[in-house]
Amino acid sequence: MEKSLNLKKIILLSGALSAYWIGSGFSTGQEILQFFSSSGTNGLIAAMIFMVITCVLTFLLFSIGQKKQFANPYDVFEHYCGKYVGQVYIWYSVALIYGIMVVMLAGAGATLHQYFQLPTYAGIWIIGLLALGTTLLGVEKLINIIGTIGPVKIVFMVIVGCAGLYTLSQQTGLLSEANAAMPTLGFNYASSNWAWSGALYAFLALIVSIPFQVACGASAGSLKEARVSALVGVAGFTLAIVMLVIAELVYYKLIVGQQVPTLAITNAISPVLGFIFTVLIVLCIYSAVASFLLMTVRKFAADKTMKFNLIATVLAAVGIVFGGILPFDKLVNILFPFAGYSAIVFACFMIYKEFISKKVDDAVPAAAVIEKAK
Repeated sequence: MEKSLNLKKIILLSGALSAYWIGSGFSTGQEILQFFSSSGTNGLIAAMIFMVITCVLTFLLFSIGQKKQFANPYDVFEHYCGKYVGQVYIWYSVALIYGIMVVMLAGAGATLHQYFQLPTYAGIWIIGLLALGTTLLGVEKLINIIGTIGPVKIVFMVIVGCAGLYTLSQQTGLLSEANAAMPTLGFNYASSNWAWSGALYAFLALIVSIPFQVACGASAGSLKEARVSALVGVAGFTLAIVMLVIAELVYYKLIVGQQVPTLAITNAISPVLGFIFTVLIVLCIYSAVASFLLMTVRKFAADKTMKFNLIATVLAAVGIVFGGILPFDKLVNILFPFAGYSAIVFACFMIYKEFISKKVDDAVPAAAVIEKAK
């Protein structure tokens, strides 16, 4: 029989998913600026497009993780794509997840430099070492740690968005002003079409989190618990997107030329809030880097083994060394949209496996029964 839902587990799993997605690109505001806010108020509609697509894909991945209980979460690629295409996706996913981990380390350096005037590499070293320590604890401990951090991230994004809504209530023409100004301010765009940007961000969220979502689904106590956690996680993450888009539109004059737009906004609202948000951004980056590092290493070794620890240490060291080579905003603009496009084909494999091929398989036995009856 289906087990009763464990509310604490649902919060941890949905929080872990949000924490995984709210990394340096999101928490600094660069991702949301390039995929949503740069399109003005259309970015809010794009967020709804994101939510619909992501709900479907996340629901499927959490479900298959719980049903199959893969020995290695990367096995999900062969499950959906077959042996040969699946292997291509496995190695592509490993390289991509690790590459984005390096992007997040660059975000750590940019954040700590902008607020504390620390050398960029100092921030990269601090976050890299903290993430390595968490990774060595294994996947269950990681989910427990970042699952607690995830809801805190969403709450603070809501606070920033509420500040934007209050300012908007005092100056009702700000959104119209932002709509007119956004195309002229030189921001990077993920796509020239706002609706496609929302869809592209959904596919980006998919491709960087497939093994992690499968691991989260497997960790749930039941299929129903896995599915509820998936939907709650996506809803919470979408709320954070919407509130951050509102804030970036209302305070658009403050974020021009800023590597970390959210920090510029929170400092303007309140220096105290700016300091708290800096700590939050560091937590966001730390939790995401730890998650991405663990998912990379998980391809090569099981948790808590000597091989796992050695590979994790080497990959963390390499990421720390290369984390400061390119400017953070350029890394986001180059790597993230490409990752979103690459996920579209995999999503097609998922939909085919889950809906089309099942109908074909179900139809074959039925046809055989009818033929035998004749």
